[in-house]
Amino acid sequence: MPELRYQLTFEGKVAPDDDMGAQMTIEATAPIPAGVDDVLRQNGSSASLNASVETDEYGGFTETGEIRFGVGTLRYVSRGEGFIEETEEPDIQQGCVIRRIDGGSGIFEGATGYIASTFTVDENARYCDSQSAVIFTG
Repeated sequence: MPELRYQLTFEGKVAPDDDMGAQMTIEATAPIPAGVDDVLRQNGSSASLNASVETDEYGGFTETGEIRFGVGTLRYVSRGEGFIEETEEPDIQQGCVIRRIDGGSGIFEGATGYIASTFTVDENARYCDSQSAVIFTG
């Protein structure tokens, strides 16, 4: 089973899906730099992320989403609950979540693994997510 790894920085926006902000959508893109496994750079030089987030009143959240590469799409779900909290900067929040890879399409059909995500969201809903992943493909 081939093992793929990446470290990418996604940038994009967070948008509420309801009036209370309990459900949100994230849309972001990341350039795929040199040094990332070559197979992930085939058929494109960027990846895109689309996710649905459900928050709770205590700063926790769960997430489902997908990350599209030129060679296929990874599907994921949060493993446990992620969290988001205030920082010393009044206009920025920070958080983290572990995402479990749950298959996908293209070369990611049947894939497993994990994505560690640490991110910030600013007062303008700008999202910046540093990801590190280990992916096993079938």
